[in-house]
Amino acid sequence: MDYNLLNRKRFTILFVLLCVFFSGLLVRVGYLVFFNDREIAFKNGERILRGAIYDRRGIELALSIDSSTIGIYPGNVYDPNFTAVQISPHLDIPPEKIESLIREKSRYFLLKREIDDTTASRIMEMALPGVRREREFKRVYPHGSLAASLVGFTGMDDDKALSGLEYYYNQELMTPTEADSARGANVHLTLDGLIQFKLEKALGKRFEEAGAKRAVGLLMEIHTGRILAMASFPSFDPNRYSSFEEYSHTNWAIRHVYEPGSTMKIFLASILLNENLIHPNEKFDCPGYVDYGKTRIKCTHVHGKVNLEEILQYSCNAGIIKAAAKIPNDVLYEYMKRLRFGDRAGLLPNESVGYMPILNKWTPTTPMFMAIGQGISVTPIQLVASAASIVNGGRFITPRVVSHITDSYGEVLQEFQSEETPVGIKEYSTERLLKAMTRVVQAGTGKNAYIQEYSIAGKTGTGQKAVSGRGYQDGLWSASFLGFFPADKPKVVGLILFDEPRGDSHTGGGLAAPVFREVVENIIPIIEQGERTVNVNLPKLERKPLTGKSERIPDLVGRSKREVVELLAPLGVPYKLHGSGFCYEQDPSPGSSYEGKRINVFFQ
Repeated sequence: MDYNLLNRKRFTILFVLLCVFFSGLLVRVGYLVFFNDREIAFKNGERILRGAIYDRRGIELALSIDSSTIGIYPGNVYDPNFTAVQISPHLDIPPEKIESLIREKSRYFLLKREIDDTTASRIMEMALPGVRREREFKRVYPHGSLAASLVGFTGMDDDKALSGLEYYYNQELMTPTEADSARGANVHLTLDGLIQFKLEKALGKRFEEAGAKRAVGLLMEIHTGRILAMASFPSFDPNRYSSFEEYSHTNWAIRHVYEPGSTMKIFLASILLNENLIHPNEKFDCPGYVDYGKTRIKCTHVHGKVNLEEILQYSCNAGIIKAAAKIPNDVLYEYMKRLRFGDRAGLLPNESVGYMPILNKWTPTTPMFMAIGQGISVTPIQLVASAASIVNGGRFITPRVVSHITDSYGEVLQEFQSEETPVGIKEYSTERLLKAMTRVVQAGTGKNAYIQEYSIAGKTGTGQKAVSGRGYQDGLWSASFLGFFPADKPKVVGLILFDEPRGDSHTGGGLAAPVFREVVENIIPIIEQGERTVNVNLPKLERKPLTGKSERIPDLVGRSKREVVELLAPLGVPYKLHGSGFCYEQDPSPGSSYEGKRINVFFQ
């Protein structure tokens, strides 16, 4: 064997690989330096103005303004005490602290950021040695907490997006356009600021009164998938996001995973009607419970003989279970998959995913519990999108919240459309279902959502919450109302949800339905008016930060690994992460004391 020849071959191969690697690196560097607009701007010392985020009416939800930072070169300061005394009143920093910083530091440092240009100009007019002004942009949210969990926020540097749409569309917002090399593109939402304001006002008030753990409000156009409003509580003010607990930053409309309870009954009813598995006046006996072996599922009352319409009207567990037994398991499973149960709705990348057991894992009681919304979990956005598909002609429309992207002159750079997938719901099934859900609001469990002049169809949901390893718990409830309006030809579907409300009022009909009614009453003129431009002056929604460090284990379900680590690390408690994706279970359960315990967090 010629070892010299073998070594030469190895050297040649290694040399070629290195040449390919460095060639690729040079091409990338060349692109960034000579062709990338943003890099050229940085090279020339230009600042990139972050694009704005607008609602569908042109209301500014996020924008960047000129701002200044005051910095100090300690070595150039002749008199630290004089300098500190002069600038202290303008910066609201005690002169003693400024003087101490000047004497302690040897290198240039930033004294205060994000001050207005007028104040900065006054300081620079003093011509104090060693005091420097740097220009930057400050991200502001004119309407405070309005749509905060959806829009998100940036850090002190407005090009460092941290949350929400600011994060997901950071590249578009920070990339200069051909029309303006110093400004990023603007993002236009389907969200209606007027409707969002009405929703947050009604939901926020009831959230505080109920002492709930969290609350969600959603409104979506049935035939387009456009999100009109999306509210999540507890909320926060993105202008001072660090003053609020991270828990309040979460968009629970896409992250909260819960069992839907009795709102699930409308899907089973829709399948029964669509497959002609039930006669128009067929009755089912409700003695107040259903037994299967040792399993007993209770009903709220003894309803006697009830047809499908009455089952929905009274939210009868026994009736829907007996009716749903007519649906073959494979048919039920196929419909559930088409309706996206156990899947993401597709609104945003960080959506949590609900749970639906695969067909070969079903037991005889699986469809029984599924009929009443147990043993299956959803997210609010998925439930709303699925509900729209059973009343819009049988199309699952992927929800969307971004309408289009424009340059600084209003030219459309990119337009977004929803995707449609057929579900197979027939028109006559929809008509009968809407008629039954209208009865729910007129004379059933949803009567607190009734409006005399404007018909609403809907379904209440009240369910006990389960705790891992301990089953369903007394006192832990989920209360919701899923509604459609106007009832005869629905344009909008909405959901009001309260998680773990306190006090006597914990039902969907008693807690969520009145909020839905209040919201609809206030937005009827807006819905009828459409997107016509109006002069808008929305009050700024203020949110008070939650204070005090909890000594209890936080609720981690629905969070990513990064979020879990950020929550647990400050506690100084041992923990172990299992799997990947989003948290679906934790041990010990939320609210437990973490002293002397290791927290196990499970992801999927």
